[in-house]
Amino acid sequence: MTVGPIPPIPPMPPGGGANGVGGVQAPGGAGGAQGAAAPGFSDALGRGLQQVSDLEHDADALIEDVATGGPTKIHEVMAATNQASLATDLLVQVRDRALESYHEVMRMQL
Repeated sequence: MTVGPIPPIPPMPPGGGANGVGGVQAPGGAGGAQGAAAPGFSDALGRGLQQVSDLEHDADALIEDVATGGPTKIHEVMAATNQASLATDLLVQVRDRALESYHEVMRMQL
């Protein structure tokens, strides 16, 4: 079983999507047709979590296959475990930045 590359995160549309920043309708906005909300940060974060989980499960399956004498090569296991480790590290960095941003907003004086 080969492990493919991590798919890129799709770019955000200019202006935060069709409904304003983060898919939230601005108060007093135009009374045009209501469309579906644009995907926001929580959707991207959920997809990222799912991708990291999938990478870890794939790496675990390869490790189990090697441990039971399956046809998987050790270099495939090393590549999969490194990919899962890097994805986890990236996820931790995103979490740390999000928490840092949240704390910065909470420190703002109104």
